[in-house]
Amino acid sequence: MRAFGSDSPLPEAALRAAGPPRYPRPERWSAPLALKPARAAEAALKLGLVTIGDLLEHLPRDRSAARTVAGLVPGETATVVVEVRSISSRPVRRRGMRPLVEAVVADETGPMKATFFNQPWLEQRYRPGTRLMLQGKFEGRNAFRVQGHAATAEAAGGDGEVATYPATEGLTSTQILATLREQRGIAAHAIEPLPARMRVEEALPDRTAALLAAHFGDHEAGRGRLAFEELLLLQIAL
Repeated sequence: MRAFGSDSPLPEAALRAAGPPRYPRPERWSAPLALKPARAAEAALKLGLVTIGDLLEHLPRDRSAARTVAGLVPGETATVVVEVRSISSRPVRRRGMRPLVEAVVADETGPMKATFFNQPWLEQRYRPGTRLMLQGKFEGRNAFRVQGHAATAEAAGGDGEVATYPATEGLTSTQILATLREQRGIAAHAIEPLPARMRVEEALPDRTAALLAAHFGDHEAGRGRLAFEELLLLQIAL
């Protein structure tokens, strides 16, 4: 097999790096990003997130700790994936504050109480059995003060790191991450602009692998590949 636009054959390493043929479907990459509620959809537009492809190219700005319930440290801000066991609301004495929502949530390492402020409707939205991604502060004594939340299909529990995203009012970093996890399969439809020979010579992953790494794996390696691509395309355009 020869390189595109060249009389030189591709080396074996380039063929191996290219992997099996992929057939991206651009219409899936450019499909509209559907978010609920309407407030989240409006906030996504403010961030320039119109399509699923836009979402996958919305790279994290930082990483934060992902924890199991048992692994939480008092005073720590972290992300947990848990399942709702029970949920209820109670009035707050302070004037102007909406009822407080408290949920008993758990993963395989144990339960804790999660507190949501000024969002009484969550009692109806997050029924027992719902899996949630929660970001917030662990206050000790199994009490977790929720700062960001989203329903997720992820299995409860797990340690490591999770990405933190540029967000805005109406769409939190936690919601962005949960949506990315749901749409991660669309990364396979990213168009690869770099030839296999160049990726081998520069030891670069393909674009799909780079996007997935930037969000869910080796953050720096993923961003490095995407930055290389951006600089190269800018140079070509000059």
